[in-house]
Amino acid sequence: MTVLFRCRVEKPLLKKVNSVTQRLGTDTGEVFRIFLAEIARTGRVPVRLALEPDETALSPWEQRAETLESFYDESKAW
Repeated sequence: MTVLFRCRVEKPLLKKVNSVTQRLGTDTGEVFRIFLAEIARTGRVPVRLALEPDETALSPWEQRAETLESFYDESKAW
């Protein structure tokens, strides 16, 4: 028995996903079913979901402060 699963997705996102799945020779629904099967099989989500600091997200002032602080690192012998 199957169940109809519905969710809302922004059109630009769905358009990009459809383009990728078409190039893979499948469709978005099938890829989603594969995704769900992998979660059921492994007990884990097959993508990394974590909040980690993104070093590239530092503002120029934060980057500058980080560089300046590195000059005062006590582990360096002068």
